[in-house]
Amino acid sequence: MIEKALIKIRKIVEYAILSMIVIMTVIIGYQVFSRFVLNFTPPWIQPLSLLLMVWIGFIGIAIGIQDNTHIKINLFVSMMPDKVQKVLIYMQRVLAILFGFFMLVQGLIFSYDMKDSTMSGLSMPSAVLYASIPISGLLVVLYLLFEFSGKWKGPNHENEEVE
Repeated sequence: MIEKALIKIRKIVEYAILSMIVIMTVIIGYQVFSRFVLNFTPPWIQPLSLLLMVWIGFIGIAIGIQDNTHIKINLFVSMMPDKVQKVLIYMQRVLAILFGFFMLVQGLIFSYDMKDSTMSGLSMPSAVLYASIPISGLLVVLYLLFEFSGKWKGPNHENEEVE
């Protein structure tokens, strides 16, 4: 049951990110067209594309950590014996959980602090931009905790039939 919920959350997150990428591509294409053909650039395009890029980036962090495809340096880890490698990988995952928790807590605080600030060109609270930080942190913590509990076995686990 938990596995199905985790897979469902993952699919929702992936569809959201893909939708953001499509929207960003369309509006930037519209910006180029309007700038060079119509000699006018709508003021909302740049802040909206920035908002989408930030959301894509932060949620991408969560997906990268979940899939274990994030940026890391394996040079020294790969030189170590297998037992040491396992300990280092375990420590890395624990540190990732702590970082995700930090993102969750501090992101909530910062988003709340930005609720009265407005994004120019969009007339929406800046908190919408910064809400990507705690959501990303929550996803990191959620997936890594379930990985440690054995309920999530990584990205290949999604394709297996879950009963």
